[in-house]
Amino acid sequence: MQNGTKLNPEQVRALMTDNSEALAQYNSGRSLFITGQVIAIPSAFMLGYDLGARLGGGEGNGTVLAVGAVGTAVGLILGFSGESKIKSSVSLYNSSKVNKDAISYQVNFGLTQTGIGFSVIF
Repeated sequence: MQNGTKLNPEQVRALMTDNSEALAQYNSGRSLFITGQVIAIPSAFMLGYDLGARLGGGEGNGTVLAVGAVGTAVGLILGFSGESKIKSSVSLYNSSKVNKDAISYQVNFGLTQTGIGFSVIF
């Protein structure tokens, strides 16, 4: 989101072009997320189909059940990992912008050669 508007992946990539580390992390996160979805969705279908067959009184297939369960778990793990990397890349990008725009200052107070001194340096 930027200024209340949801950005699509291409807009995010264009925005992050000036921060190569954040962009690389975002691209990696997107790849993980998409891979996770590609694995999890068909695997969940296989798992559900076999469980439905078993609950309906039919005889399930142990291989389909195992592949569906493992695939769903792996896909979900990859998806959550990808989301985490995406959030991390956005935080990295935002922190680089905040640090650039921040005003730094220093306040000094203490004894000097001529007495007591107070200064603000920015």
